[in-house]
Amino acid sequence: MHLNYLPLRFTSDVFHGGTISFSGNAKDLADKNSALSVKLRELRHTHGATHLFHASNNSIACVPLTPNASLVGEKKQFSTVTDFQLANALARNALFEFFKNANHTVVARKPVTVLLEKHNLACARQDVFGIFPEYTLDVRPLAPHEGEITSGVLIGFGIRYVFLKTAAELLKAGVPLEGLYVVRVLEEDAEVPTPFERRYLGRVDAIHNGLATLSDSDVREIALDKCYLEGSRGNIESAGRALLGNGYDAFSNDLHEKTYSVMGAEHQVKRLNDLGAWLESKSPLPCSAGLSIRVHKTPHECPRGTDAGTSHDFKSPNCVLRPGGSITVPWPVDKQIDKHGPYDAESFPDKRVRIAVICPQEFVGEVGQFLRQFKDGVNSNDDRTPFRQGFVRKYHLNGCDFTFHEVQRTTATLSLEESYKNASLQALQDKPHLAIAVIRGQYRNLPDSSNPYFTTKARMMAQGVPVQIIKIETIRLPGTAYILNNIGLASYAKLGGIPWTLAPSQDLAHEIVVGIGSARLGDSRRGAGERVIGITTVFSGDGQYLLANNTREVSSEQYIDALTASLHETVTELRSRFGWKTRDRVRFVFHQSYKKYKDVEAEAVKRFAASLTDFDVQYAFVHVSDSHDWMLLDPSSAGVKWGRTNKGKMVPQRGQCVPLGPNTALLTLSGPHQVKTGNHGCPHPVLVSIHEDSTFKSLDYLARQVFNLSFISWRGFNPSTLPVSISYSNLIVDLLGHLRHVKNWNPETLATALKERRWFL
Repeated sequence: MHLNYLPLRFTSDVFHGGTISFSGNAKDLADKNSALSVKLRELRHTHGATHLFHASNNSIACVPLTPNASLVGEKKQFSTVTDFQLANALARNALFEFFKNANHTVVARKPVTVLLEKHNLACARQDVFGIFPEYTLDVRPLAPHEGEITSGVLIGFGIRYVFLKTAAELLKAGVPLEGLYVVRVLEEDAEVPTPFERRYLGRVDAIHNGLATLSDSDVREIALDKCYLEGSRGNIESAGRALLGNGYDAFSNDLHEKTYSVMGAEHQVKRLNDLGAWLESKSPLPCSAGLSIRVHKTPHECPRGTDAGTSHDFKSPNCVLRPGGSITVPWPVDKQIDKHGPYDAESFPDKRVRIAVICPQEFVGEVGQFLRQFKDGVNSNDDRTPFRQGFVRKYHLNGCDFTFHEVQRTTATLSLEESYKNASLQALQDKPHLAIAVIRGQYRNLPDSSNPYFTTKARMMAQGVPVQIIKIETIRLPGTAYILNNIGLASYAKLGGIPWTLAPSQDLAHEIVVGIGSARLGDSRRGAGERVIGITTVFSGDGQYLLANNTREVSSEQYIDALTASLHETVTELRSRFGWKTRDRVRFVFHQSYKKYKDVEAEAVKRFAASLTDFDVQYAFVHVSDSHDWMLLDPSSAGVKWGRTNKGKMVPQRGQCVPLGPNTALLTLSGPHQVKTGNHGCPHPVLVSIHEDSTFKSLDYLARQVFNLSFISWRGFNPSTLPVSISYSNLIVDLLGHLRHVKNWNPETLATALKERRWFL
């Protein structure tokens, strides 16, 4: 197994330049950083052609790029080891200059981004669609626990979508532009002048006399011949269907295959080796006066180990099916629940479940047959078929009673929304524990405010009743047993049941895992008038879902205070529930995916932890991100069988962990089995990063915990591609964003009647 990382070495251990000590009259950190930025701009404007400038702490390093360049600042000798960030900046600049001088299309400097302009992947209308492979090259360190930091070139492979004709030309060709987003070419303000680097303008609301009227924009109008459609898959489809008509599907299928030729794991392996061999043949590449780099042709291999750049794997956790662990079983857990029942089989309070079915009258017959199988099980003699016991027996219930509430056909006086509203109000009279609502798949495209998917959820949940939505198209699919099995699991969890937990680690600390998410409320791409809701999902150390909480809608400036207050409410409830005593050791592990507000949320966590003076508190703030350029590739992996071929070739197995330094590691949560099709790109590992202010920094422990929590999502019986702490928060964020458009929806409902229910599954 190896990284998408080509090791490099410097031709000297030292290099020379100057340094400018900078203190200024800054009163605080923000002022100091602002003054540093101004000074950097001045230096780059004056000496940018002959020097590289790099700011660090209170000084600016000034390194001459050629032997005859003058000294700027006070003379200093630098080391490629102790000053590795500066050395890496020089190496990155060397790559930029190399590709630029070799007449390649370079569209960005950091990371160095090279567009393969001669390799347009569009099979039709190459005069309109620019669909180009692009390579990113960045210089990054590997930081072992012991020994010197090493450096290498991190190679990323991607696709850039660009429209080559202006909006005016597309309109003339018959492409409707209203509702689509447009961009402009960066001109004098571009770091690297190129027609392929563009900046957001806004959404086209109307067109008149060659001008586009924009919304969500800093400008009111723009000439259509001065802007382009934004390069996105959605815009490619809109323009493609207008220009290609019936030929669009063939165009799309061909594009999917060509995209795989860039993004598929086996193709990334080949491109990485080809690029490495080429860069090695062109080495050494000059960095500065007296310093060059040599790039190694083969990627960094990951030998077995736990240090940076080595790999080890995590085994699937054991699952607990009875409190106290008297029934502990290995993964997979589905057949074990068939045998033993769920974790809370002996304590689940409502053994006779009332389910209200909200169903269009034309589907009542086939939905009734489907729910008969849901209740009693799938008839099969094959032991491998899931859900043969049915919902009642599998989850050790005493019974399951259904009441049907028909959604009337729409008429001139009865809208779709009103039909579902009437059926929902009727269903609530039966005081159900759960509602099942059947909809058409096409309803998902309706506006949120009139969409049965969201309006039905809002009305039922307002009365504390969770809702399981099922599309009629899903009911008609083959493989009913697998569909029913997952619906049964989610339904039991929504009822408040606990299907299984994980075997707990033996530790003296009370451990709580908190997933933090945030919902941005507002339709503006620019963040104008933005409001924020903070989301927290809380789990015990064994993965048991405890509760969820959310802040009120607040402005971005008020968000840190609202989130801190929400965390205090959560601890007050947990302290009461579990009887924590003064001076007990409590460990909080906060998980957050890489979102806009991560620094604000880290500050809220720091404030919160500092205020818990009653306990012996440890805390870790952990970013779990798939928005990064690191990849893991396994040339020895043959993938898994998929139809007549294999899928996931050269994709590493789940559970591979590769530390990149003392506080950062890559972790694979998607393996060959999680790859969707034979032409699916290589899945990213997640990057697990521990915030520097954390007081608990056991990287391997925290990475293993992230891995284990991917086995506890009660949406289905397959492991998740994210830890449940993140995936549950994401589900809540997504639903809240839609529900806020439903009339009379009150998000405080979630903090009362549904606080401990998995309503979002």
